[in-house]
Amino acid sequence: MITLDLTAIGERIRNRRVELGYTQQYVYELLDVSHNHYSRIENGHVGMSFETLLQLEEILNLTADYILTGRICQQDSCKFITAYNKLTPSRKRISKNIYFFFQRAS
Repeated sequence: MITLDLTAIGERIRNRRVELGYTQQYVYELLDVSHNHYSRIENGHVGMSFETLLQLEEILNLTADYILTGRICQQDSCKFITAYNKLTPSRKRISKNIYFFFQRAS
């Protein structure tokens, strides 16, 4: 069972934000959350909603798996996940259908 460490999650978020040269204000405005709430996420005092996690994934160009656990996925998997996350909902459905088609065919 995986236990989430809110402090470590906040550190990964903060480290990536700083690495990208983003201010807290820039990120919390994109997330549409208060400064206080975002600061509490970075400091490991609170968790975040699924929607906020998905937005952080896009803003910081990180995977949710890395944000939550610190695990780095294999290079090809990361590229696929990043590309998939940028698809529109209809293109995601098409991709899933293609995937399941080939799963049944093999």
